[in-house]
Amino acid sequence: MIIRRVRTADIASLHANRLCGLTIDETTELVRSAVEQETGEEFCFLVAADEQGVAGMTTVRRLEHRMRRHRAELGGFVIVPAARGTGLARRIVGAAGDVVARWGCSVLEVSCRGGTEAERAYRGLGFEEWGRLPDGLRDRGGLVYDEVRLWTAAVGQQGGE
Repeated sequence: MIIRRVRTADIASLHANRLCGLTIDETTELVRSAVEQETGEEFCFLVAADEQGVAGMTTVRRLEHRMRRHRAELGGFVIVPAARGTGLARRIVGAAGDVVARWGCSVLEVSCRGGTEAERAYRGLGFEEWGRLPDGLRDRGGLVYDEVRLWTAAVGQQGGE
């Protein structure tokens, strides 16, 4: 399993594995847009893939405000259930750290629903909470969660891009 930038050839696998949770048309647009945006030091869409297809993904975006340019944020971080607990998430975070370190960023941030497996997983990856907004996220079906903001030092750990 290698960690690399997304390619248009990944669209079918991303959709089949339900990593984006989108329709095939929405997944296609997301990937094409990501490939076009990856020309500078602002945005990167990473996937973990092998000959079987894509097993994990995240986007990395550098914050735009001049006083936040040293920070980058993970988004859409998903690992297929069969690959959870294998160290793949740690490898993806390491590759994201490599990318943002090249951008000159020192902080890597993420947001998630409080009290979920995602929050526990991010903490296990070394992220620390820096903020919590009670009832900050409202999901379909009326589910309400705290929005938890976490951070870690943006130091690449394993690369693989």
